[in-house]
Amino acid sequence: MSKRDEIIERYKKYLADYVKLPSVSAQNRATQETADFLQKLFTEAGGHAEVFSDYEHPLVYADFQPKDAKKNKTTIVFYNHYDVQPPEPLEEWHSEPFTLTETDGKLVGRGVADCKGELIVRLTALSIYKQEHGDFPFRVKFFVEGAEEIASQNLEDYLKKYADLFQTDLVVWEGGSKTSQGKLEITGGNKGISCFDLVARTSKDDIHSSSAAYIEGPGWRLTQALAALRDIESGRILVDGFYDDVEEPSPRARELINKMYLDKDAVRTLHDLNRPFLFDNIKEAYAFEPTINIAGLTSGYEGESVKTVLPHTARAKIDVRLVPHQDPIDIQQKVRKYLDKRGFSDVKLEYLMGEKGYRSDLDTPIVRNVLNIAAEIYGGTDNLQLLPTSSGTGPMYLFNHYLHAPLMSFGIGDPGSGAHSPNENVHLSNYYQGIHFVTAIFEKLAQDLNSSSKSNAVH
Repeated sequence: MSKRDEIIERYKKYLADYVKLPSVSAQNRATQETADFLQKLFTEAGGHAEVFSDYEHPLVYADFQPKDAKKNKTTIVFYNHYDVQPPEPLEEWHSEPFTLTETDGKLVGRGVADCKGELIVRLTALSIYKQEHGDFPFRVKFFVEGAEEIASQNLEDYLKKYADLFQTDLVVWEGGSKTSQGKLEITGGNKGISCFDLVARTSKDDIHSSSAAYIEGPGWRLTQALAALRDIESGRILVDGFYDDVEEPSPRARELINKMYLDKDAVRTLHDLNRPFLFDNIKEAYAFEPTINIAGLTSGYEGESVKTVLPHTARAKIDVRLVPHQDPIDIQQKVRKYLDKRGFSDVKLEYLMGEKGYRSDLDTPIVRNVLNIAAEIYGGTDNLQLLPTSSGTGPMYLFNHYLHAPLMSFGIGDPGSGAHSPNENVHLSNYYQGIHFVTAIFEKLAQDLNSSSKSNAVH
């Protein structure tokens, strides 16, 4: 077995130890234990590692500095999170969720795709480079939070407090996936979000439903308010000022999005859709359109058989996906003002959480260098899918805001990895290819930096 293979196998065992820790942030499980495990792992790999416990969920920071001070002029931060989703429903797992299991060419276990496996891949690659070159390629930092699965609580507080420590030239995001066509997806941003509940209350308690002859129930009141928010035919959001701050995508962003694979017929068949799409160009809608969604709707009795009741409350859970420059607090305030204007001041709005969106055209020099390396490793640019943003949400905006560095996301998952689901997994082939890719990033960027340094010395 080669030295490189020995390192890969050693770190795969570390991954098993990592997965074994049930670090479910929603249940506040194994938080400190997992942070301590990572600090030890980073330290043994040759880095300076600290655990910041300023807030409820500890943050793990590691710094790997080359002996050659000139190499420290370039820095990459790898952002990951050590918390995972709850494993339930347990009966749907084919193996123990917190035991790393190798089966059918896959590694299976909670967090292996999102995103404990991603971190181990990156640390494996760094250890391979150190073993083969005797030093680190440039300054490499790891930023590992413990509350990503519960909306990154206190992340902004950490970034504010330690922004100088985390400074970097590039942030590599937590992970990513191959597409259903086997292309490596590389993403430069994500949408923001504003979440709130709308609550209609029409009486102090439930009433016999015969009273509906003369008493309006909260279900009707709430659905009337919801219907006022969006045009039924076009899907356009009717809230005054909702689109005022929407950032117009650049020509390059449009070009990248329209190259992505998103087939209308395939989507319709996959989900058995029986309503028309809201937009003709669903690719641009995916990336550039803000949304308003009723994520939950409940009122009264919902059990078996019948209970003839006129309930006293009705509640809708709303999530609004935001594009860059839209602010989650501003949006919920505009919704509140709009509902008041339309005569729904009695419908209560309860703000829950929000994050701003971030979008990148993937065109900064260091990002383009990484894209070139990806093309070499994954078989050409035709095997890459580049997206300026995803339709999901994460705290990318905060990193760019406080660190002023570009971001890019890629990883070892695939459409069947099942992040957040039972039997979460990654294919071993993707795992090994991910190690190869990150190792190549270290090697190629280090060569470029060395060549640039020699060129400057000559001139």
